[in-house]
Amino acid sequence: MKKAIQHAVFFLILYLVLFPKKAEAYLDPGTGSYVLQILMAALFGGLFLFKSWWKEAKHIVTKIFSRKEAPTSEKPSHREK
Repeated sequence: MKKAIQHAVFFLILYLVLFPKKAEAYLDPGTGSYVLQILMAALFGGLFLFKSWWKEAKHIVTKIFSRKEAPTSEKPSHREK
């Protein structure tokens, strides 16, 4: 019984989302600039994120493939007399 109620609620919500009533509204001139502002913020935020990840990835790859060797000490292993 509980499962049937869950299915009914799900299909009711799905119906209301897929077949909305006709809206009696309009978009004012400020809406276009707001949408443009959101798109620009998303673009520049994505570019900044890519730049940050690129620097980190480049640092990791450079660290892995670096050919620097650890400094070796030139002390003899045994003392000569």
